[in-house]
Amino acid sequence: MTTVLVIGSTGKVGRVVVDEALQRGHTVKAQTRNAQRARRSLPDGAEIVEAAPADADALRPLVADVDAVILTHGGDSDGENNFYAVIPALLEALGDRDTHISLMTAMNTSHSAGASASNYEFVEWKRRAERLVRASGHPYTIVRPGWFDYQGPADHQIDLRQGDLVTGQPGVDRRHIAQVLLEGALNLSGARRTVEVFSRAGAPVTDFEALFAATRADEAGGLDGVLDTNNVPLAQEPQRVQDDLARRGK
Repeated sequence: MTTVLVIGSTGKVGRVVVDEALQRGHTVKAQTRNAQRARRSLPDGAEIVEAAPADADALRPLVADVDAVILTHGGDSDGENNFYAVIPALLEALGDRDTHISLMTAMNTSHSAGASASNYEFVEWKRRAERLVRASGHPYTIVRPGWFDYQGPADHQIDLRQGDLVTGQPGVDRRHIAQVLLEGALNLSGARRTVEVFSRAGAPVTDFEALFAATRADEAGGLDGVLDTNNVPLAQEPQRVQDDLARRGK
């Protein structure tokens, strides 16, 4: 049995992560800013813990006895404070524990938004969060999902890709996202992986060790996904990000 902390537990994917973990018999701590609201949306069996996710002091007692932290937090606004800021706070709270981190970002996260940055700056901050997780020294799985609930009626199989090359609006079942986030922490071959996840026609995956083993691990010491090619130079990242990475030895 594994104990997991889900940050962003009441979101569209977070609720499914909580449910999947409970179904597997794991102990679940569900982080929320509003415990009363969370009790109305989360399944029985989860321990609801109220904390500000970007507050290291608030997170420290929550991570003291967990094996994995799964992050599905943040929306599509204020990516710096609602999404990125959670990562340095979590790393400070974890200290030198060998806790697995599973982080949900988005497809095309490795790319710069370029001229469209004013509309998609939140994606830039997801990339920066990915880089900090890779630099953290913790085992990790970074999951970039396609478009929630755009999958077809026969798309029961998880489709993992790498390289951040898929465009358009490929669909993914939210339960598939949750399974990859969770199983990345539970299987040895899920460590140090950056994957895009979609749904395709076929039988449901039952061997997650084999699913991850068919992908490539990120390069040791690298800041980017192993097959990513549209990488933004580190010198172009905000000073805050460069400073956070420098504290991790990058």
